[in-house]
Amino acid sequence: MQNTLSKLITIEELKLGMFVLEVKSDNQFIKIKSKGLVKSERIIAQLKEQGVTGVIIRDDNTKDNTLESKNINVPEIESTSLNSTTNTSQTTHKPVLRKISVAEEFHQSCKIYDNATHTIKTIFNDISADQKINITAINELANDITDSIIRNEYAISILTRISEKDTYQWEHAINSAILMCGFSLFIGMKKETATQIAIGALLHDVGVAKLPKAVLNKKEKLTTNEQRLVEKHVLWGHQICSSDGLSNKITTDMLVNHHERLDGSGYPRGLKDSKLSKLARITAIVDVYDAMTANKHYKKGEQPINALRYLISKNELFDRSLVQQFIKYIGVHPVGSLVKLSNETLAIVTEGNRNDPLNPTAIAFYNTKLDKNITSKKHILDEEALTISTAARPEDYQINIGKVIREIIA
Repeated sequence: MQNTLSKLITIEELKLGMFVLEVKSDNQFIKIKSKGLVKSERIIAQLKEQGVTGVIIRDDNTKDNTLESKNINVPEIESTSLNSTTNTSQTTHKPVLRKISVAEEFHQSCKIYDNATHTIKTIFNDISADQKINITAINELANDITDSIIRNEYAISILTRISEKDTYQWEHAINSAILMCGFSLFIGMKKETATQIAIGALLHDVGVAKLPKAVLNKKEKLTTNEQRLVEKHVLWGHQICSSDGLSNKITTDMLVNHHERLDGSGYPRGLKDSKLSKLARITAIVDVYDAMTANKHYKKGEQPINALRYLISKNELFDRSLVQQFIKYIGVHPVGSLVKLSNETLAIVTEGNRNDPLNPTAIAFYNTKLDKNITSKKHILDEEALTISTAARPEDYQINIGKVIREIIA
């Protein structure tokens, strides 16, 4: 019950230093385990994620030293703050969908990803057969991806680390859409813009559907003529989308310019530096990152850390500031990554930690000393003595990473 020494405010008004008495969720008051000061932005983020819409704070000038020493008893996780270097033409997007946990969103994310696989595979096959793109299906898929990321930024992103060489072409489209959409929201773009970017990412490589499989899957270095043929996928993609009514500025920019580089060494037009939009620069970064980390017929994927090192080392090719922001967004050990912990167990990273990137949240499921599965256990590494020893490869332990991810998180 409120009194003259308390005040109800929205969760958006909650600031560091305020003293919380009660929290409000779904029009009913629920108890928190302890009253206390808000000493971390991560506490605010966790309250939002749990669906808290408002809080009752103490609104007086008195001090209660016994209570003042306490924090709110909510597990601290990193908030999805919007980057301050966002293009000023974009306004900060405040999603209206309720934030939920990874576990709550993961089942829905799997359904969205499976539907995406079917949709993009069908579109690639349709293009190969000179049929039109199903625009309705693409729009619905982009909206589903965006909504999932808003509900929980990690759940669907976990699935981007499941890579199969036989399904690379449509996986690359889906993964690029998830990463582009999530990164766009992270740096402060509106939901509507992020959804359009997801559409552009889903379609950025559709011209590849016109290429011979013998060229796409060739293990040896491409000949000059084969490389020229591959480069034509940009023009083909633009022609396909334009003829099917998908020629807005965002989609066109992503289709035409994702292989351009800052030093002019890219294709198809060899554009340089100031001629490339922020969106084109972002698309180039995400396109290369996912391509490098994916398994293909002719090459195993790189570990994410190696792809990130490559991007940051190539200032002449990629926008350094945007690469740094992308690394901050995705983390040193991206969600869905397999890692080996200091207690000799293997774990899947399930939540990032932007305050302490080397210590994300992970679920352990396999003992490497005993060479067998164990009961899965969640570890919030920045609260434990455990650390990540190294990144690991599923094939080194004969692990079906896709099956493991879906089993231990669901």
